[in-house]
Amino acid sequence: MKKIKDKLIREGVMLFCVGLALIAVWFAIHNTDSLRGGIAELNDILMPFYIGFVLAYLICPVYNGVVRNFYSLLDECMEKKQRAYKLARLGASVVALVTLIGAVGGFCLLVIPDLITSIMTLVQNMPETINRISDWFVVHVEENPQLLALFQDNLQMITERANDWFQSILQPAIDTVISGAAVGIIGTVNIVFDVFVALIVCVYVLNSKEMFQAQVKKMILALFKKERAESIFELGNITNKTFGGFINGKIIDSIIIGILCFVVMSLLKMPMPTLISVIVGITNVIPFFGPFIGAIPSIFLILIVDPIEAVKFAVWVLVLQQLDGNIIGPKILGDSTGLASFWVLFSIIVSGGLFGFVGMIVGVPIFAVFYTYVTRFVNRRLNEKGLETDTAVYEEFTKYEIDKEDIFGKERCNPGSCEPVEGE
Repeated sequence: MKKIKDKLIREGVMLFCVGLALIAVWFAIHNTDSLRGGIAELNDILMPFYIGFVLAYLICPVYNGVVRNFYSLLDECMEKKQRAYKLARLGASVVALVTLIGAVGGFCLLVIPDLITSIMTLVQNMPETINRISDWFVVHVEENPQLLALFQDNLQMITERANDWFQSILQPAIDTVISGAAVGIIGTVNIVFDVFVALIVCVYVLNSKEMFQAQVKKMILALFKKERAESIFELGNITNKTFGGFINGKIIDSIIIGILCFVVMSLLKMPMPTLISVIVGITNVIPFFGPFIGAIPSIFLILIVDPIEAVKFAVWVLVLQQLDGNIIGPKILGDSTGLASFWVLFSIIVSGGLFGFVGMIVGVPIFAVFYTYVTRFVNRRLNEKGLETDTAVYEEFTKYEIDKEDIFGKERCNPGSCEPVEGE
């Protein structure tokens, strides 16, 4: 009787949860705008925590190293180990904050003056560039009477459309910019406040990460069976390893590419080396598409100043990206994701379309974790059926009249002799 009662209670709770889920889905479908606005407002409120967690994740290796070394030094000269541990964490927090602020501040002091100079040079050269384009246009119009007649016939229409464009688009845009100046000042104050709170959150996360981890473990062990909990812990370790290896490696790789770009541009005396190198370095964080995203506006900016230098820069960027893709990147990142090039492209396009710039950066490690678990599931099912797990066994090259043993080797291509291959 008790079992029947417990079963009815479980079924009732399940039906109640399903009902709540259906109501929530119905509400979300019929109140999309309100839901989207609420999520946006919640994101604005939580933004300092997002930034703090990201900063803590990036600076965590520095914090851990300082705690380890400080504690080993203090342990030798202090009787109370708990006090030594607290002092080690305090020192690590100070060092981590100084490192973070020093890196950002040093970057700004190094880059911002040159950026301002480059932008001012670009603005000063703009009238000369416009005059050069105008002269080119006049010369070609004079040499082509048909083009001049066509231009004169359409001059009135072009003038009317220009006036309409100024009245309907440009003038309201100017009014919006002027009225938004005060909003921009308030936004700047909010950003400064968010960064200040984010630094506080970063310190709290660094000093409390072991406690947070322990609390999550307790919750998972309380809610799931031991085997299921162990698999969840394994998922967390794989995710941390994939994200840590990819994100940190990509940041180091981008810094090297930016510095290398600046050095070569300075040696070749190309225009705006600092501004262009910053653009190339930042966009290089995006896998696959980053080089193209950074190169296109950079070539355009240099083209305004000197077309010949733009051609030289395009050649240099091509060489730089080949160097990064074949030597620097693999040395730093290694095989941190285990994804083929097609899946890297797929994950960037999908995640970038859904979540924008951030999605293009984190999409690859997220998909890599998903791909790892799909691969494990498929290989486990194949093992249960007594089938091979090596992908090479299932590839067909008969249409090319090629023996695949020449490509993969005899050991991998003979069923019954293949061992599971990680990541396939």
